[in-house]
Amino acid sequence: MLLGMLLSFIITIAYAMLFNAPKRTILFAGLIGMMGWYIYKLLPVFGAELTLSSFAAGTFISLSSRILSVKMRVPSTNFSIAGIIPLVPGSTAYKSMLAFIKADYLEGITLGVKTMMLAGAIASGLILGLSIFSLWKGIVARYVRKSTKANGAG
Repeated sequence: MLLGMLLSFIITIAYAMLFNAPKRTILFAGLIGMMGWYIYKLLPVFGAELTLSSFAAGTFISLSSRILSVKMRVPSTNFSIAGIIPLVPGSTAYKSMLAFIKADYLEGITLGVKTMMLAGAIASGLILGLSIFSLWKGIVARYVRKSTKANGAG
C-alpha cells in the first residue's frame, strides 16, 4: 500500500508538471492524488465496491482541490486534473479491448461496462464535490449577508 501511495504521488506530480501547473501547487496536487488513490484502495478493504470507492475518491479530490484553489488563489483544475490520474481505470479498459480482440465478447462487454461505471463514478464524485462546495458557499454568503443587514451594516 505504501509503494502504491508513493507511486500515485509521483505520477500525480508528473502530470501536474505536464499540465504546467504553477510550481507552488505541484506538491499539493501530488498529495491530493495520493490521498485520492488511498481512499480508492482503502474502502474495498472494508467491503465497499470499487465503484463506490471511485466515487468517494473523486468527491475527495474535488473538495480538496476546490478548498486548496481558494487558499492558493489558483484554478481548482491545477489539482483535480492531475489528482484523478491515478484513479483512471486504464487497465480495465485495456483488458476489455484485449477481450474483444480475442473474440471473447462477453468478457469484453463486462469489462467495458465496468470501465464505464468506474469512469462515471469518478466523474460523478467530481461533480458532487463541486456541488457541495457551491452549495456551502451559497449558504455562507446568504448567512453573512443576513447577519450584516441585521447589524445595520448593509
